[in-house]
Amino acid sequence: MPDQILDCVIIGGGPAGIAIAETLTRAGISLRVFEKGPIGHHIAQYPTFMRFFSTNENLEIANFPLINTEDKPTRQDYLIYLNKFAKYHKLPISTYTEVTGISRRSDDIFEVALAHSNARPHDLMMCPPPDPTAPVLARTVVIAVGAWDSPRRLGVPGDDLPKVHYRFFESHEYVGKKVLVVGGRNSAVDLSLTLWRAGAEVSLSYRRREFAGKGLKYWLKPDIENRLKNNEIAGYLGSNVERIDRETVTLRIDDGTTVTIANDFVIPCLGYDPPTQFLKNLGISVEPESNKPVHNPANLESNIPGVFIAGVITQGNISGNVFIENSRHHGELILPRLREILKIS
Repeated sequence: MPDQILDCVIIGGGPAGIAIAETLTRAGISLRVFEKGPIGHHIAQYPTFMRFFSTNENLEIANFPLINTEDKPTRQDYLIYLNKFAKYHKLPISTYTEVTGISRRSDDIFEVALAHSNARPHDLMMCPPPDPTAPVLARTVVIAVGAWDSPRRLGVPGDDLPKVHYRFFESHEYVGKKVLVVGGRNSAVDLSLTLWRAGAEVSLSYRRREFAGKGLKYWLKPDIENRLKNNEIAGYLGSNVERIDRETVTLRIDDGTTVTIANDFVIPCLGYDPPTQFLKNLGISVEPESNKPVHNPANLESNIPGVFIAGVITQGNISGNVFIENSRHHGELILPRLREILKIS
């Protein structure tokens, strides 16, 4: 590979990345996908028994059927689907291979630096994995990474205590324990209900006094409101976490008062930060407040010619506006501009 100049390198082996890879491969464009973990790395970090809100047909890529016994797939269903999709289409994906930097070798060639993780690199095409000491050369780059690796922290004293869990995998360890969930959107509300039904003693802190109608799935809103009304879940709406101690949490209410509650675990659900520093290192402009990378919405090309932004990262902090359903078609937006750059019909 070191002597070969690819048409495109795709960074990220999630739904957006592999959907783009299929679109470009079908168009005859030579490429390689690099994923620092397994295929669907970010989805693999979802709660173990999570079920998607979207139906099967809305999560299918390139009309490749997603078939299971329910109308909405679980995390495991979709991970299996992504692997089958990649293998069926013979996509050149190198997993456990991280892109550590991108630079220009010339006006029309990018040099992509790699590093392998501790896991043995694996290539679904059964080709030898790339040599991390030799950079990969490509004429264009598509960045289709997510933000799941960087959960937002509370930024208060005690937010680094072992009892503060920024990821949730399953309910078992919380049964019979006092758990404070922080947040008020889908993930926080769904998690609060899941933990309560599993047998945890749940409290919910949310900075607003009311749940945003558009920010909450229609079936979750009445459920959580009824749980709060019946005191089955202790609600602290209009509050922020002030400090976390080993056995308690102190909340500041928006009327200026504070309340300290007994606590075993804190699970913040505050969203995730996109890898803005990686983008800035490449010279990609990022809007300061939204962390949205500057790009042309018509073809997803960034302010760096030949470098494209795809998937949820296109919206920066507002990742709830872009998800699998509307990013699985990003390859179709990129392809015409890619052909112009590569001077192919």
